[in-house]
Amino acid sequence: MKCRDNPLNGEEPLGRLIYQLSQNMKNFAGKVLKPYDLTLEQLHILKNMYVGSGMSQRQIGEHANKKAANITRMLDRLESKDLVERKENPEDRRAASVFLTRKGETLVNEVIGIFDSFSSSFLKGVSHEEQVVIRNAFKKMTSNLEKMSQK
Repeated sequence: MKCRDNPLNGEEPLGRLIYQLSQNMKNFAGKVLKPYDLTLEQLHILKNMYVGSGMSQRQIGEHANKKAANITRMLDRLESKDLVERKENPEDRRAASVFLTRKGETLVNEVIGIFDSFSSSFLKGVSHEEQVVIRNAFKKMTSNLEKMSQK
């Protein structure tokens, strides 16, 4: 299969580079998380909860950008691993509050430490100025995609 001609004078399209980087990061994260019996999505939820324990499932879903049914299934799995617990919300009996357990907090701290060290290796040779430019460009691209999705 032949690819379309690239108007960027032989440079790889930015979208392809972002996709490849994303896949490499997911694959690496999967290897790191496998011994912990966690997926990247589960870690994302745990990290969000670590910052704001006692969140509703709806709030967790908004932070993780996941639908309610998916969040329920993911929280069920995390609860079965004793990483989170649901408690009745006295202010709203229809909604439970979700908290990290001690085991969940310990796991998040350990895994975040591993990813922090990965981050410094991952960004080796990329100056602070370059990181600022990349960060700003990614924010703009994300905003553009969000606008395109609303049409």
